[in-house]
Amino acid sequence: MSTLDTMATEQLDTHLAQLEDRLGKDYANVTRSRLHAMVDRERARFAGARIHAFVPILVERAVRAALTTP
Repeated sequence: MSTLDTMATEQLDTHLAQLEDRLGKDYANVTRSRLHAMVDRERARFAGARIHAFVPILVERAVRAALTTP
């Protein structure tokens, strides 16, 4: 039986996997393992968040900022 937490986590996983795919296309010079590590690190910052709806957007902004900063 799925709970709301389980469903929210599965949706978040799906969104973040899609994000990694987009980042992989936009930053082809960055390895997938590095992108995955960066996304995981940013996701961990929001582990205690009560609402996860904005986590993918916040993770994407942070990772893109890190990748474009020299």
